[in-house]
Amino acid sequence: MEARLIGPSLLAFLLLHFAVSGATRLPLPVNEKKAVTLSNTVGPNLCKFLSTAPLEEFEGTADGVSGTFTIDPAHLEATAGRIQVTVASMRTGITRRDEHLRSPDWLDAEQYPTISFDIQELKEVRITEQSRDRAVLTAKAVGTFSLHGVAKSMEFPITLTYVLESSETRKRAPGDLVMVQSEFTISLRDFNIRGRQGVIGSRVGETIRVWVTLYGSTAVSPSGSQ
Repeated sequence: MEARLIGPSLLAFLLLHFAVSGATRLPLPVNEKKAVTLSNTVGPNLCKFLSTAPLEEFEGTADGVSGTFTIDPAHLEATAGRIQVTVASMRTGITRRDEHLRSPDWLDAEQYPTISFDIQELKEVRITEQSRDRAVLTAKAVGTFSLHGVAKSMEFPITLTYVLESSETRKRAPGDLVMVQSEFTISLRDFNIRGRQGVIGSRVGETIRVWVTLYGSTAVSPSGSQ
């Protein structure tokens, strides 16, 4: 039997077919892309962090969290956007330590006022729960993490909960509601944060554990108006 070569048009069709069939759909009746804007009306957007070292352990929070990301219900892997945290909003419970944290020796809030994560895509998306009006998925968010003037490609595990708008959810905020949770670690040295000599490793952990909880709505504009 004579072998036949695959033509360019057929090859393109097959590549497109497999690319689309590999996409993960949101198992809810959402038919168009949704821009999700973080809003404290939906829930408290917050980052928590923990430093553990032989001579001292402390935890802190940052509530200056903002951002927008877009979800494509037909292709969850294509989720993209930007989340940022203001360094000035970081608190550890001790004013003097907070001042050190924001000083040029550490995070240098004046020169680098924000910490950001530019989301490029999701991978390893898996739907873990679904009902008529709610879906939960786990994934790895892939993107560029920028801290202290250094930008690095990183992946963070996330759990994303999507809730369709209803009369009950409108009591909190209009639009479909989204919650994202993540837990990860950051190496200070990876971002050229040296601190004062001898402090990192003794009183400040070389790696910082971070917990992030984000709340957003599809009915909030990037400016924050509803």
